[in-house]
Amino acid sequence: MNVKNINFESRYKLIISSLILSILVGIGYFSYLVPTWGYFGLESDEPTLEIWSFYIIFATLPSLFIPKEITRPSMFGVWILYVFTYIPMITGTFFDKQIIFNDKITISFCYCLGFWGLCSFYKIKLFKSKPFNVPYRLFWTLYYFLVFTMLAYIVFLYRDNLTFVNILASEEVYQTRFAGQEIQEQSAFAGHIILWLSNAFFPFILCIGFIENDKIKKIIGISGLVILYMTMANKQYIFSIVFIYLIFKLFSSTNNRAKIFRFFKFIIIPTIVLLFCNEFVDIPFVNDVVFALSGIFLFRTLYTSTLMTVYYNVFLENHPYTYFSHISIINKFVEYPYQDQLGIEVGTYFIDIDKFNANANFFITDGLSSIGLPGIILIGFFCSFIFYLFDSFSLNTNKLLGILLISVACVVLMNVSLFTTLVSGGLLFFMLLLNNNNIIKK
Repeated sequence: MNVKNINFESRYKLIISSLILSILVGIGYFSYLVPTWGYFGLESDEPTLEIWSFYIIFATLPSLFIPKEITRPSMFGVWILYVFTYIPMITGTFFDKQIIFNDKITISFCYCLGFWGLCSFYKIKLFKSKPFNVPYRLFWTLYYFLVFTMLAYIVFLYRDNLTFVNILASEEVYQTRFAGQEIQEQSAFAGHIILWLSNAFFPFILCIGFIENDKIKKIIGISGLVILYMTMANKQYIFSIVFIYLIFKLFSSTNNRAKIFRFFKFIIIPTIVLLFCNEFVDIPFVNDVVFALSGIFLFRTLYTSTLMTVYYNVFLENHPYTYFSHISIINKFVEYPYQDQLGIEVGTYFIDIDKFNANANFFITDGLSSIGLPGIILIGFFCSFIFYLFDSFSLNTNKLLGILLISVACVVLMNVSLFTTLVSGGLLFFMLLLNNNNIIKK
C-alpha cells in the first residue's frame, strides 16, 4: 500500500470515527443528559433535521484537519480535546434552546476556528533545547524527597479524616469532599499542594513506572493518588490511574495508523453500552451501577463541556467579560468584574448551591469569558504555541513519556484555564522535566 493510500485510510478512519461519536453524543444529549441531569439548567431544543445537519457538519469538521497520526506528543492531546471538549461544546450549542439558532451557527464557527488554531503550529519545525542532564539517581532522590515531604504534610493535615469511600456512592463521596474542603481552607498551602501532587508529581511517577516497568514507581504513583483520593474523594485521582494505564497500552504497540481507531473505540464502546443500559435495562442493582458509571464517564467526563458551553454563553449575554483579569498577573492591571471566581459566579447563577463551581475548559474560561467569541480563536492559537514548546522540550526524552504527560495535562485543560493548567496543572513542570535527558533509566 503506497503512502497516499495509507494517508487516505487514516483520514477516512478519523472522519468515520468522529461521525459515529458525534451521533452518539447527540443522541445521548436527548436520551440521557437532559432526562437525568436537566435540572442543572439544560433545556433541549426541538431536534429538527436542520439542527441535526448543522450539528453533524460542525462536530465532524475538525476531523478533516486535526492530525491523523501522532508524530508529536501534543497531537494526541488534540485528539483528547476534540473528543472531550469540542464535540460536547458543539452538542450543547446546537441542542439547547437557550441559544438561538443564528447564535448556534456563529458560536460553533468560532469553536471550529479555535480548534483549527490549536493545530496551527504543527507546520513549524520544532527546536531542540539544551538538556539539563541531571544524573538519574540524583534526580530521583531529590524528586522523591520533595514528593514525600509534601505528601507527609497533607497526611498530617487530614490525619483524622482520611477515608476511602465507595467511588460509586455519590452521597458518601460528597460528604467526604465537603469535609475535606473545610480542612483545606484551614491551610494556605494544602490546596496548591494537593493540585501539584495529583496533577503532576504522582502522575509523572506512574508514567515513568509504566515505561520502565518499575513496580516500585507504579506502587508509589498509584498509592499516592489513592491517598489523595482519601482526603477529598475526588474521583479524578482514581480515574487518572486508569487513564494513564489505558493510554500507555494504546501507545505501547508499534502500529501507529491503528491508534486513531483504537482510541475512538475506547470512547465509542463504553458510550454505546452506557447509553443502551440507561435507556433499555431495568434491573435495580444493574441500574445503580450504570447510573454511577454514567455519572463518572458520561456526565462528568463527556458532557461537562456540553453543560458549560450553555452556562457561559447564556451567562455572558448579560454579564461582563473578564478581559483576562481572571489571570493572577493581569488582574493587577485590569479590574476583575466579579466578587468570586468566575466558575462560582456562573455556577450559582444557574444552581442555588453555595459556592457551586461551574469550572469550564480553556476555550470557554480563557477565550469566551475573556473577550467573547474572538477569544475562542485567540486562545486556540496560544494553546497551539504552548503545545509547540512542549513538543520541542519532549525531543530530549522518550516520545511515549511526552504523550502520557500531555494526556494528563489535557485532562486538566478539559476543566480549567490554560494558565491554571500551566502552573497548578503541571504543564510547565512537565516541560521542565522533559528537558532532562536522565529521567528514564537507560
